[in-house]
Amino acid sequence: MSKTTSPKTTNVPLTPESKFSSAERLHSYLLQQHWQNGAVYGPDSGVRFNARIGRFIKGYLSFLPWSDNYAYIQSQAYWIFSNWLMHDLTGDSQFENLAIQGTDFVNAHQTPNGYWKYPNPEWKHRIATVEGCSGSLALVESYRRTGQQKYLDGAEKFYQYLLSEIGFRKQDHPSMLAVNYFAGTPGDGGGVPNNSTLLLWMLGELFDATGRQEYLEHCQPMINWLEHVQLDSGELPYALGKTAEKDRVHFLCYQYNAFEYLDLAHYYHRTKNQTVLSIIERLASYLSNGFTNRGACRYDCQQATPEVNYYTISLARALSHSQKMAFTNCPEEIQKAYQRALSHQRTDGGFRFFSRYNYRILEDRRSYPRNLSMMLYHLLSQIKADYEPNAIRSSAAASYSVNAV
Repeated sequence: MSKTTSPKTTNVPLTPESKFSSAERLHSYLLQQHWQNGAVYGPDSGVRFNARIGRFIKGYLSFLPWSDNYAYIQSQAYWIFSNWLMHDLTGDSQFENLAIQGTDFVNAHQTPNGYWKYPNPEWKHRIATVEGCSGSLALVESYRRTGQQKYLDGAEKFYQYLLSEIGFRKQDHPSMLAVNYFAGTPGDGGGVPNNSTLLLWMLGELFDATGRQEYLEHCQPMINWLEHVQLDSGELPYALGKTAEKDRVHFLCYQYNAFEYLDLAHYYHRTKNQTVLSIIERLASYLSNGFTNRGACRYDCQQATPEVNYYTISLARALSHSQKMAFTNCPEEIQKAYQRALSHQRTDGGFRFFSRYNYRILEDRRSYPRNLSMMLYHLLSQIKADYEPNAIRSSAAASYSVNAV
């Protein structure tokens, strides 16, 4: 991978062509800077010390050889989705080939037991629900596109591992469940809603791909729990402990709730579950208050900054979908958000910063492929939803199955 430079930032008029041009340049940047051996590799903002302080040290001391290039399965999933969407929009087989190479990497790195190892050293030896769901979603999507049974087999293998080793947290009411965050952490009560929404997306895709009702067996109890814990504001709390004293209700509120909205929207479009429809309508109402006056996504409920580009893109995408569903009506705010985020794109396709105004004065300028792949996917799915069925570059768009929700 070549070393990232710091080219000049460009202003982006919001036309279909310029949005697609931004997506193309971001795709090219990821390909040049982070793609190797069939996967996207690179540093990550991480957790614990690295998330709080370490990433800034590494960024300001970028001349040192930091050995922190990882291949997150979540990164690969969003990269794979993005390449399938690029193929839909252009008809160019190079994107199909990249999607298949990425899927083969995911398939090859699945353990015989069905899970994927977590690459982050702070969580070494932990088996994360998020990585498993992400890998499975990528496998199911490529199964739909190619018909290769090995991809579906891999997703189903993770589902069996999840049932036997990760499991669910029972709640006070027998009709409610929340999936565990990691394997080997049994317990009752509490849970992290964003894990359950992601699993619902995965199970909805497995159900749609196979028609087998078994994949919906645990869905309604998770939906019941999400409906139960959703706040009056529409917000889903970040994490709930066994007791109220251990709750962590607000954390990166709008970012997490935007992803939860999109997860549940995918599930709704696959299953038409009416309870989920009610949850996402209330989520949309909450998210509609998530932009600052300048168009950036608020950092959380209490503060506007730091500003994080991928939060802004994710929130804009969720609210665009909610507008299509007639839950909200904020077209100017959505356009302003896309304008805000894309104005930070450099001429080489990367972005000038990952986050800024951290501790008021710090800026993280490192390039994180996991978050850039998320941004690419949300931008492409926005283009696909806005301009379907006409491709941007091709008169005959390929049929697609990634929900451009």
